[in-house]
Amino acid sequence: MPHLFPLRRHHFAAALFALLAGTVHANTLTNAITGGHVSLDFRPRYEFMSQAGKTDANAFTVQTLLGLSSKPVAGISADLQFINVAGIVNQYNSLRNGKTAYSLIPDPQETNINQAYLQYAGVPGLRLRGGVQEIHLDDQRFVGAVGFRQTPQTFDAVSVQGKPMQELTLYGAYIWRIKNILNENVPAQTFLSEASWAPSPLLHAQVFGYWYGNQAYSMIPGAAACFLAGGPQVCNSGTVGARVEGAIPLSDTLHLPYDLSYARQLPYDGGSTAVNARYYHVGAGLALAKIRLHADYMVMGANRNGSYGFQTPLATKHAFNGWAEVFLTTPPEGLRSLYFTIGGKMMGTQLAAIYYDFRAAHGGAQYGHELDLSAIHGFSRHWSAGVQYADYRRTSYGLNTQGAWVFVTAKF
Repeated sequence: MPHLFPLRRHHFAAALFALLAGTVHANTLTNAITGGHVSLDFRPRYEFMSQAGKTDANAFTVQTLLGLSSKPVAGISADLQFINVAGIVNQYNSLRNGKTAYSLIPDPQETNINQAYLQYAGVPGLRLRGGVQEIHLDDQRFVGAVGFRQTPQTFDAVSVQGKPMQELTLYGAYIWRIKNILNENVPAQTFLSEASWAPSPLLHAQVFGYWYGNQAYSMIPGAAACFLAGGPQVCNSGTVGARVEGAIPLSDTLHLPYDLSYARQLPYDGGSTAVNARYYHVGAGLALAKIRLHADYMVMGANRNGSYGFQTPLATKHAFNGWAEVFLTTPPEGLRSLYFTIGGKMMGTQLAAIYYDFRAAHGGAQYGHELDLSAIHGFSRHWSAGVQYADYRRTSYGLNTQGAWVFVTAKF
């Protein structure tokens, strides 16, 4: 279908502030701007990536985010955020630079508007937002901004969040365009809905529905894929499910966190009839003041003949199924992940180690295993630095992959 909102992002930003100006008097507008605040985020990062059969990649990139947020006037505020990703060392395949001999690091250079939206929060418990925005739902397993990558995923959307009761939160959004991590715009007809009930730390229950519809006329780099033959709409899907999580106190210093999830995925908006899969996740652990242990079993199921695996087209995928990013697109035979996490804090440094065992959901073939390591130290509320490492060893799927990251993060 034709794109409903063809405005470019810089045109949208101009229209946004023109609309704000049109709703208030000049003095009030001046007060809204001068009473607002400016934010600056800065993240230089060195990344090394080695994939079997490819030339080792080296990237040194710098992400800069400059944000301008107005003071609310009658509950209405405006947010504008610019992004620049500069490439200092460019010995890598970004999927946009044509350097296909190198291992993959999907962090292309860009200068753009990252967010530009109007927000209304003049009624307690209600937030309306329209424009270019990041969306983070829960742990971002299904919807997120992919904050690990230098170019975040953002959405041209209208969203509403309400709290009719203290324990109940409702959320809904309509998305007409997605800017993916390759800085490519994907026209969409996508709906998000959630209802969350959190009466206590012991229990947080959710029901959700996400309907992803790619409206492009041709294939767009970085758009969600699923290994099915066909045009851009073949992977379109609707997902409905439920999640229960919480933490059970065993003593004053020891807790048992748990997480149970289930979802079903079927075709939506031109999606293939092969789109038919289930998702399960069971997790539990022990958490002390300075150390935590966790075990998880996640199944991204397949259809009956193993031609389609459960997909999460809008998720922050880097955070799940290994930092080596071998499984950003679920294999046709699905994916079973059994993983163990140990983490803690020592001398102000957050430490974590995760071990994964990967197998096919359909047929049970051994895919491989992965070890991820992380150390992040916070120097102040503005500055932090970290080192991370990922090592995927192939048994029958993907490429042997090793990655390493060294980064500094500044937030003002």
